[in-house]
Parts: sequence; structure tokens; C-alpha cells
Amino acid sequence: MSGRALPLVGLLVVICCAPVQGEDFRVELFSKSVPSALTIRAGAEAVRVCPAARKQPLFVLEPRATAIFKSAGSTVRCESGVVAKEFARATLTSSKPFSLAVTRGQPGGDDHAPTITFRELEIQRAQGGMHVVAIVDLESYVTGVLAGEGATLQSPPALAAMAVVARTWALRSRGRHKAAGFDFCSLTHCQFFRPPLEASKGDSAVLAEAVTKTTGMVLKYDGRLIDAYYGASCGGMTEAVGSVWPDRSAPYLRSVNDPYCSSGAASAWRQAISLADLTAVLREWPGASLRAPLQDISIVSHDASGRARTLRLAGNSSQQVDANAFRYAVNRRLGWNTLKSNLYTIERHGGNLVFTGRGLGHGVGLCQTGADQMGRMGIAFDKILAHYFPGASLESSDGEGETRILSSEHFEIVFPLRQERLAASALEILEAHRAKLGGRPELLPTRTRVRTWETTAEFIRATRQPGWVAASNDGRVIDLQPLDLLKRKGILDSTLRHELTHLVVRRRRAPEVPRWYEEGLVLYLTGEPAGDSRNRLDEHRGLEFSLSEPRSESEMRAAYAVALEQVREFARRRGEAALWQALERPSREDRRWFISPR
Repeated sequence: MSGRALPLVGLLVVICCAPVQGEDFRVELFSKSVPSALTIRAGAEAVRVCPAARKQPLFVLEPRATAIFKSAGSTVRCESGVVAKEFARATLTSSKPFSLAVTRGQPGGDDHAPTITFRELEIQRAQGGMHVVAIVDLESYVTGVLAGEGATLQSPPALAAMAVVARTWALRSRGRHKAAGFDFCSLTHCQFFRPPLEASKGDSAVLAEAVTKTTGMVLKYDGRLIDAYYGASCGGMTEAVGSVWPDRSAPYLRSVNDPYCSSGAASAWRQAISLADLTAVLREWPGASLRAPLQDISIVSHDASGRARTLRLAGNSSQQVDANAFRYAVNRRLGWNTLKSNLYTIERHGGNLVFTGRGLGHGVGLCQTGADQMGRMGIAFDKILAHYFPGASLESSDGEGETRILSSEHFEIVFPLRQERLAASALEILEAHRAKLGGRPELLPTRTRVRTWETTAEFIRATRQPGWVAASNDGRVIDLQPLDLLKRKGILDSTLRHELTHLVVRRRRAPEVPRWYEEGLVLYLTGEPAGDSRNRLDEHRGLEFSLSEPRSESEMRAAYAVALEQVREFARRRGEAALWQALERPSREDRRWFISPR
């Protein structure tokens, strides 16, 4: 059953949102390491360098002229010939493309430095160098993603399919780094963005052809942009998205057989890891309770694609863990390609465990290895997309943008476009409350997904909760009523705090602990009022059933109040530390009390 926030009164009629206005994207360049010196060379037209909030240029770089930009204390220093200017932040614009190169010497001094072209850049001083943001249109962004993410693709149909996927992802996820002042970083955290180099015009022409051939084309399901995932190699069977991210199950991202993914360096792999190294991984991993030397690992269950779902760790005791979480923990310490996928078998050889597997990455969505092979066989790009995204349709992006995604350090929120301002505010509130959890934030997922809906009716359909409920979560994803409704009711902050606390409590709750105790503990921890416990519950339904399946808002409020009253009494008698112990490791006495609280 879903965890619920406190009841909400009232419904809201919402007008449909407007389509996306404009298709310029702000992309952070050099996301991994900021440069300390840059060379700018004007093209056929001059480049205007304008300081922040000023329309008059600081100076104009004449056509074909060159300038060098260097970090200088708290400013950026620009030198061109005998002219030298300083600024904290500036915008560089031109009607014709100009080039940018990372350099260490004088203008033109690094003949072999990578050179890329833009029409508009923002440069400002940053710690250790300069922060650079490129403003590009949608198709230019897709071209840069193809240069980065599609570097291994050789066939034109595969590149065209990848262009559609990259475009769909960009429109779906625009504003992912809005809090930092740009839409996307240039790393694989978003999409690896590498603008085509001037020196590789042949490669640029191939990429441009793939983008031009598919201009404006995106993938939709039921009229909405899909979650367009892709990876290097699926190992012969793609993964259902729900097996990796349970909150994102989608009919177009189910597991499909992929006979085309049969070649490439990642199609088969073998990795030996010492038990000592794996023991060190477990000691650092909050998800593992086994701290003694590891003796063995076995696969307990597989998902529909044949990938490991659950593992058993054996030492002086044993523990079952999620295979995805285990792979991330291993790769975080030992290197990101140590365990290339979850499609493996395990054997022990002396002091090592040998993982023999296939594929590289999560395996969800388009498989680049398989797509490239399909393209080499003459299969058209639309057929490639249909293979990897069954049920999705290839459509125009015109008027798209019903939903967007914004991200912060620990959260991402899916929201209707008209709620963008409140979505950004919700992320700030969530991060603030996460920081206040003290020693408990590590019990939350690395990234938590939050969804808010256009109307109360959509919320009801998606969560199967009554309209008086403000929010719902299942321990993985938080669903919210329309943000403007919660804001108008004055409960946006308290609802987000309540649901975040719910995630912590839900993830630590032992199976035998009843729902009413979880709900009462959340109310106790957040300090929220819960109504009057003097309102009697139906003695034939009981506290647990009144919370799980309330017949009315008044019954639900009464159940919340009783649950909070019981938890308060428990804390008064046994202390607050016992609250968590009863949640995570209830004793026999605790279990009896859950049935008949006093």
C-alpha cells in the first residue's frame, strides 16, 4: 500500500498547459575540469563581448581576430593585441560561428588544441578557472550528443535512431541543472556533449546528416514524450526499466530479445575480484549490514531478462541485497567498469570471485551495439527504434513539453510545464529537509524521484488514492497533488517534509511492522498535528484497516490521530531510541504491542 500524507480538502480544475516556447538550451562545457585559459577566434563576423546586465560591449573582436581569456583572481582577463579588459561575467555573441579552444599559451600558440564553434557563450570566473556555458539550439545540442554518446556508431541508420533518442531525452529532461543556471552538463550525468571539432569535418558531416534526416522527430507514447534510455550493450537481452528503476515502469521499456547485440568488446567479459576487495566494499556501503570478512556471493533470483536481481552475501552471517545496488557499490570503489552489467554468473576460485557476464550498462532501451549492427544490415532507423521501444510512436516534437524534469543533488521532479517555478521551489524544500534529517539521509536513495500531476483527477488515476490525500509514496517515488493546489492550501512545505520522512521510515520498516505504526512514527518525527483522537474508529475495522482503506476523510484523520497518540505513549514509556528499534528490529514484546497497543 502507498504511504499517505495528511488529508487534503478540495479539488482543483486546471487549464491545460501551453506548449514549449523556444528551443535554446544552456549547456555547461568543461563540466569535469574548468579551463584556466581559452582562445576565441572570430569567424566571418565580429564577436561582441558584453558584460553582465549591459548591452554595450566591453569590446568587439573583429572578424578573424583572436583573443585569449584567462582567469585572473576574482575576474576574467581578456587580451587581444594591445587591448586588455577584465570582467566577472560576460556574454559572447556573433551572427556567424566563432571558435573556442582550450589553450595554455598565447593566442594561436596551441596549434593542436581541440577547436569547437559556437554562436553564443557565457564566460565567468569560477574557482580554479572559468565557467563556460554554451547557448545552442535543439538540433545543435543533438549533434553534440551524437559526437559524444554516438562515437562508437558507424552505420547511418543507427546514428539517426540515436539522434531521435537524444532529442527526445533533451526535450523531456530540459532544465535538469536549472538551479545551477544551465539545462545540462556535458558529462554522462546528462548526455555526453562534445561539439564536433573543426578538424574532423568528415565526421561532422555524418553527424549532421543523421540530425538533419530526423529533425524534429521524437518518440512518444500515449501522446507524451517517453523516457528515452539507451546504453552501450545489452548482452543479447534488453532490460525492463522497472527492474532497474521500479518507479519508472513503462510498456515501451520492457525486456526484448536482441540477437543483433552479439559483437563488440562488451558483449562478453570476465572479472575476478578478491574477497578482500569485496569485503572492503561492503564495509563502506551503507546498504550492507555484513561487516565480517566475505566468504561467498550467490545469485538468489533473476529478473525476466536473466540479470541478477537479488544476491546473498555470506560471511559469519548472511544478507540478501539488491544486485543493482551491489554493482554500483562495487564500481564506486573499484572502478566504474569493474562489473559491467548485472547479466553474469559467479564462481569462487580460491580467494577470488569470478564474474562472467555479457553487456555493458543497465541494458534499458536502445542498445547501441545492437542498433549499429541492425543499421549495417540495412534496417531503417524507424525499425530500429520500434525494436527497442515497442509501442512508442515516431512523431513531431511540435507543441511538446507537457511534462519536464528538474534535478537537484538528491532529487528529480517530473512536473507539468506550467508548474516549473513551483517545481524548482519544491526541490529546494526537499534538499533543505533532507539536510535536517541528521544521521538519517544515508537511508534515502541516492536520487529520489518526485512526480506532481496536472490535476487532482490525474493524481487519483495514477495513485488510486482518494482526492482528499495530498501525496503518496511507495518507498521509492513520491507522488504529489498539483503543486499550486498544495501551495494555495498552505501545505506544500509540510507535505514534502512528511513524504521525505516517510521514505526514511519506509526503507527501515521490518515486514512485520504494521502500517499504523509507520504512519504514527512519521507524524511524531515531523511534529505534525493529526486531528482529534476522540473521534471513534469503527471497532470492527480496526486501526490498521482504517489507515489502509479509509472510507472517508474523517475516518482517516481519526486513524492518524490514534496512531500518533500510540507512538507518543510508546516514546514516553521507552524513550525515542526504542522507536527506531521497534521499526527495524521489533522484539516479541513489540510485535504483541502492535496487535493490541495500549
